[in-house]
Amino acid sequence: MKVWSTFLICICLLFTFHLPVQAQKIAIPKQVVNIKRAANIKNLVNGSTLIAYGWYDTSYKRQPLKKSVQEGQLVNFVQNFHVDKYLKGTSGRIITVLSTGIEPLPLPLNPINKIYPGPMGEGRYVSFLKPVPGTKIYTIVGGWQGVYPVYEGKTITLEEEGFPELNELTLRQFEAKIKSY
Repeated sequence: MKVWSTFLICICLLFTFHLPVQAQKIAIPKQVVNIKRAANIKNLVNGSTLIAYGWYDTSYKRQPLKKSVQEGQLVNFVQNFHVDKYLKGTSGRIITVLSTGIEPLPLPLNPINKIYPGPMGEGRYVSFLKPVPGTKIYTIVGGWQGVYPVYEGKTITLEEEGFPELNELTLRQFEAKIKSY
């Protein structure tokens, strides 16, 4: 009986004081994300391995780069994109996304944000993604062209960036539109 109670105590201690599982460490690439704008929707769709609807974590990891611009230091950011639905391709429920931004953060209307957008903010989005070669990390295709916020169930085309044909569409309409290319 004493052996049995000692065994149970040990099992309880193991479950109570288990060692924490270390989070997966991701090496953040040190090259600047090169944003190449798509000439049209067909090129945006075909240049994307994944097109997904979901939301970005507001927390992110950062890696300062050895390059600066007039507005500040370039920094690579990685954050998780939680997928609710795939519109093209498939992968896991969480995708790690890389972007390059500037610190300190430029004012919103500064044109440099088109080149170095940095991490995504809160909200739901349809994102066009492609893998960073040699990694398990993705980037957004076409910069702001590859991001469509979803508000009240409809997509929003970012002014002067996204394609107007993808504006004000439900998720079902958006999916049908991109599948036509």
